[in-house]
Amino acid sequence: MTRINRDVIEEVRTSANIVDVVGSYVALRKRGKNYLGLCPFHSEKEPSFTVSNEKQIFHCFGCGASGSVFDFVMRTRNLTFAEAVSELANRFGIPLPQEKETAQAKKIREMAERLRQINGMAAEYFSRNLLRSSGEIARKYLQTRGIGEETIQDFQLGYAPKSWDGLKRFLTREKVDLKVAVQAGMLVPKSGGDSYDRFRNRLMFPIKDMRGRTVGFGGRALDDSMPKYLNSPETLIFHKGRTLYGLATAREACRRNNETLVVEGYFDLLALYNRSIHQVVAPLGTALTLHHVRMLSRLAPQAVLVFDGDDAGMQAALRSLEFFLREKLPVRFLPLPEGMDPDDFINKEGKEPFMQLLSEAKPLMEVFLEQSLSNYDGSVEGRLKVVRAVTPMLRLVDSPVAQEGYLRVLDRRLGVSEEALRAELALTSIRRPSAAASHKREQKPGLPEWEEGIIRILVNYPQWIPTLEENSALESFQNKDWAEVGRLLVKYYQEGGKLNLSGLLMDVQNEQIRNLISSWSLETSPWREEDAHARLREYFAGISSSRRRLQDDLKRLKEKIQAAERSRDEKLMAELLAELQAKKAALLAGEVNDEANLSKGEMV
Repeated sequence: MTRINRDVIEEVRTSANIVDVVGSYVALRKRGKNYLGLCPFHSEKEPSFTVSNEKQIFHCFGCGASGSVFDFVMRTRNLTFAEAVSELANRFGIPLPQEKETAQAKKIREMAERLRQINGMAAEYFSRNLLRSSGEIARKYLQTRGIGEETIQDFQLGYAPKSWDGLKRFLTREKVDLKVAVQAGMLVPKSGGDSYDRFRNRLMFPIKDMRGRTVGFGGRALDDSMPKYLNSPETLIFHKGRTLYGLATAREACRRNNETLVVEGYFDLLALYNRSIHQVVAPLGTALTLHHVRMLSRLAPQAVLVFDGDDAGMQAALRSLEFFLREKLPVRFLPLPEGMDPDDFINKEGKEPFMQLLSEAKPLMEVFLEQSLSNYDGSVEGRLKVVRAVTPMLRLVDSPVAQEGYLRVLDRRLGVSEEALRAELALTSIRRPSAAASHKREQKPGLPEWEEGIIRILVNYPQWIPTLEENSALESFQNKDWAEVGRLLVKYYQEGGKLNLSGLLMDVQNEQIRNLISSWSLETSPWREEDAHARLREYFAGISSSRRRLQDDLKRLKEKIQAAERSRDEKLMAELLAELQAKKAALLAGEVNDEANLSKGEMV
């Protein structure tokens, strides 16, 4: 899909009333100025999901989900931003003139469409073959695996006959360019410009993208052919490291259950689905990639790895931990009995024992720590080996509370003090505050308190947004995310003379900050207007005072440097020049957060 013009996006946003759109998914009831309902993104009994008709945003005070009408459609329908805009445009009858497409982009798009079309035709061909007499071998095999008719239909399972040119003849009758069929991976080229069917005498698994379009295939041999499982080759539309089997059938179930189960193979997935466990996907014979985990994060707020109950399954799960930590997607590990895979377990033990194991699944980080500690031999070298093995993962844990807990486990099991572990791991974000600073309220890492305070006030009282520029405050912001929010506040206020909150949330990239802003905008302000204004003036006064002190320090340093130069004290000159550079860097970076001057403006 080509890029959509920004003006058209704005037209769609203003036309697609968020109450109408959300109301078609969630039962809403009016309470005061806003609407309340049960959150569609997590299970709850008391409504905490709030929709503002005035501000055209939603926010769940339970799970923190928030955003504009586009964010809501993206989450509920598992769509990209462009797809969400297109869907809403179609719903509200808005034409989508798009930015001019380059010749190269058009060529690629048209080829992708042809490849998907050929894959879709092949899926229908294989599906029909399964029902014919030639497909009896595949039907009997599915019966032995306990796969029911509904599951066969839902996944459009099929059969590729033994013939070397069955699919080729079908595509020829359908007037498909066989060269393009080769590019789609359905045919294999041979010398002389001829080709033959890639899949023969195999049970066929169509692989579909999030929108249900067939992009590739997996085929399971029904004789002694090798490999036992054969996938389509990489094509313009099919990449194993970017595709998960079962996406199209799982997405709604993942949203309802607030979790995605990840298994290793086709039949593991089908066996669970056959027992009405539908929130399940599988990689295509490869290890989980970072892109896979990003896809999982769009499906549900957490994942559970259900891998084979052997050392290989455990190691495969542990290798993926880094990706989950980087994407901040909570992940648990379901340990199956030794030698069993999900298909074996659920067919032998049944659904209830499986669901019991699922409820007992442990966070993968805890499993990783246990595995790392299991080889500890009590020696100093062994102790250091364990600490250095877990260091990379611990540094990726974004919760100070969780880091503290894991450090205590290491302290208890290794006999190493937390202080020594912190020194080894350099986990500065969880060091205890010094005695001198213990009276101060702990701040969130990376979110300077005075900057957060200014933005919070301006969200509640947007009429004061112009004061950001009047006081040159943004020049002194330390955190790039808050500075960007400040610039967006100014931009939207200048464009419309008011705060366009829905537009603002569309542009804020940091999800944590976006959720904070939406919750502030729907809360009752913690300050009366006059108190908020006074607090804002205190923040600006502190910034101005700190900036002046820095400038005065620079002036005094330059005078000292001139004196040292006259007296030819090179050592003193070097020290003063280093201090001068540090002060200049502080001034340029806006590091003016002087605790003494800004303490009056601390957040409540």
